[in-house]
Amino acid sequence: MIHFVPDLASQPVQAPYAEAIARLAGLRQALRLVEDMAGMAPSPPANENQVATIDGEAKKVWFDACSARAVSGSAAGLEAIAGLSAEGGQPHPAAAERLAHDIRERLEELGAVLSL
Repeated sequence: MIHFVPDLASQPVQAPYAEAIARLAGLRQALRLVEDMAGMAPSPPANENQVATIDGEAKKVWFDACSARAVSGSAAGLEAIAGLSAEGGQPHPAAAERLAHDIRERLEELGAVLSL
């Protein structure tokens, strides 16, 4: 199973937003990996030193649910690509590009609810 484990030591983040930042950082890391596999130009880097805040309990619940789905979906896509590679196959660049597009959409969706 693939886990997104960002280096939180380099990012001083105050709880309760540490988990939100960790999920976003993991998704950004997955996006960079998949973009490289697809031969795509890398997405512009996000300012990862900003501290995210989620205003309101409803937004927090929504963010938690959506980010969990985004992380699990991205991990499943990466596991499929890794499994194919482990069997000696090559993932089709279009599949990696589609996964990159999906991860980018989820990051944009999640970013829209954050107040930076």
